[in-house]
Amino acid sequence: MARVLLTGATGLIGRATATALTEAGHEVVTLGRNPASDITCDLLDPGATTTALDAARASHLVHLAWHDGARDRWTSGANLDWMAATLHLVREFAHTGGQRAICAGSCAEYDWSVPELVETSPLRPRTLYGAAKAGAGLALCAGQQTLGLSLAWARIFFVYGPDEPPGRLFGDLMSNLGAGRPVACTDGRQERDFLHVDALARALLRVLESDLTGPVNVASGTATPVRDLIAEVANQMHRPDLIRLGTIARAADDPPRLAADVTRLRDETGFMPQYDIASGVARCLRSR
Repeated sequence: MARVLLTGATGLIGRATATALTEAGHEVVTLGRNPASDITCDLLDPGATTTALDAARASHLVHLAWHDGARDRWTSGANLDWMAATLHLVREFAHTGGQRAICAGSCAEYDWSVPELVETSPLRPRTLYGAAKAGAGLALCAGQQTLGLSLAWARIFFVYGPDEPPGRLFGDLMSNLGAGRPVACTDGRQERDFLHVDALARALLRVLESDLTGPVNVASGTATPVRDLIAEVANQMHRPDLIRLGTIARAADDPPRLAADVTRLRDETGFMPQYDIASGVARCLRSR
């Protein structure tokens, strides 16, 4: 089993990933600003990061930390800071003897005018967030041989799970419906690939334990209308009467369909999602 350094361990994806890694028998060392981390470190401080990596001496890295403000994640200049921090982190990880790294990319890297996205689809991000992720991913995938690393860049699509922060669809739905408040929504006809966070964590584990390198889509492989997810949550919470579809206009550039081709993930790691939308929502509601 590997000694795995995990960043972003207190976030939605990080909490689930820490559990998946531990249950698989790996030794997990968490790194971050949270005082509860095994190694406390501000990843935006290059010197502190170098010192922390030297102390960790991990063979594997799962890097999930990034600026994740619910309101400004797409536009914040902090994305540039995290791009630089990610490049430094991986480079220093290699210098301390690291062997295998998995970093969290995003479907926001792609050209969203392409409805069916495969790893070779054009990268034409519409946001600073997507551009920073794409830049870091391209550099690290190209540089892994020079660094002496095996590296996979996980382009994550749309994740949902319990205890989501405000400003995310699933979290807002559960908090508003639970409080008996009406929920204003778009028409919800846009299709997205949703994956329960526990399944996502298991997919990252499979990628870590595989020989897969370079970019890989991490998603369910099924595009679902947003209105179907909304309806599933509302029905399971017994409050479909509070949903107001069509009361918010969709942005003019909102892509009608973002579907992930997960052939590479499935064929090279054997990953198959264990939840559909109904069972995934039910699992989230049981965890409230």
